[in-house]
Amino acid sequence: MLRLAGGLVAVLIAGTAGLARYFLRGILRVTRTKDYDIPVLALGNDLASGSERASENRTVQLVATEDSLLPGTYGLSWLDGPGNPTGQAIVGPILSVDGDLGGSVKRGRTVQAAAGPVVTRTLVGVRAGELRVGLRTAWEQYAYLGDPGEAHGLEFLDLELPGDLGAYPTWLLPGDGGSRWVVAVHGRGASRGETMRILPTLAALGLPTLIPSYRNDIGAPATADNRYRLGDTEWQEIDAAMAYAIENGATELVLYGWSMGAAIVLQATVRSSRADSVIAMILDSPVIDWRDTLRANARVNRLPRPAAELGLWMVQRQLGIHLDDFDWVARADELTRPMLIFHGPEDAFVPWERALALAKARPDLVSMVTYQGAGHTKSWNVDPEGYQREVRDFLLGLSPDPA
Repeated sequence: MLRLAGGLVAVLIAGTAGLARYFLRGILRVTRTKDYDIPVLALGNDLASGSERASENRTVQLVATEDSLLPGTYGLSWLDGPGNPTGQAIVGPILSVDGDLGGSVKRGRTVQAAAGPVVTRTLVGVRAGELRVGLRTAWEQYAYLGDPGEAHGLEFLDLELPGDLGAYPTWLLPGDGGSRWVVAVHGRGASRGETMRILPTLAALGLPTLIPSYRNDIGAPATADNRYRLGDTEWQEIDAAMAYAIENGATELVLYGWSMGAAIVLQATVRSSRADSVIAMILDSPVIDWRDTLRANARVNRLPRPAAELGLWMVQRQLGIHLDDFDWVARADELTRPMLIFHGPEDAFVPWERALALAKARPDLVSMVTYQGAGHTKSWNVDPEGYQREVRDFLLGLSPDPA
């Protein structure tokens, strides 16, 4: 009996360790996928292609998935030819949902049968290609695809900023040449396109804006193990962007980060020799505490608590870090710059409780905005006008640009 019990314990320990290693790979490994898994079922009111015209009474009917049922404004993309994702459209609010959703729409991007539930949304416009019935589309949270010129017609420059691993592709919106610059940092598994939704607002304010890539991004130098470091090393690429801005006339910097990009930004504010130039931060669904975030991701993936806790220990050991150094509620006294935070309770991947705790710990610095129904980094999508207004008012409310 004792031998049997010992064997069961060994199996449990081995199983827990295996799950923890799986969790570790999922968190740190760089992966990018795009699933064209949302079929177009119907179009309303004579859709034209290739022009983002006024879309009064235009509609698109899609198979209901977790994505296509999200509230707000998003994009669709599709392949107009082999490996050629040139088709783009913008969809707006949900107009109707038909069919029984009870249990049929699963987490993730599961395609439902044509006879299953369908969702009808406003079609804001077709930006490229031809949207037609039968296409299989991908859901685009960032709404706008391409570079700033393709997405919004904005003037920009392609730069390569130096780093310890090589040259990092970076976009620069030159703005009006003032001395207050923005550095915008995307999140884990994302791309510079994550910033695309707010770029017109920053450009309208005349703020020169740098959108850098960082290690393991597409087109950027990769680490030998192709793993994220949760901001512990990625902040160096943001430091390089800060250096470029200062060398080219910036005296004040606003750091803007989404998700892990916010964690990177926060590291830069305490580790960069140029941090004195930072006057404010804007953080969207920020990782304020990696322990809290990693545990939340374990819950989303239904990982047993012992395996999750072992996974946290493995993360620290593999990366050579202490997660205490990434808890900004505990380090709240070190923060000195005003910050605007977008976050809410619908975020299952980066829970808002730690951002809320930070806002309560530093009410003198933190302004927090929550939009009902906004999941992870989806505050703009839920209320584009409100989001843009908050960003604009926050930036205009800072002390005047000395230039």
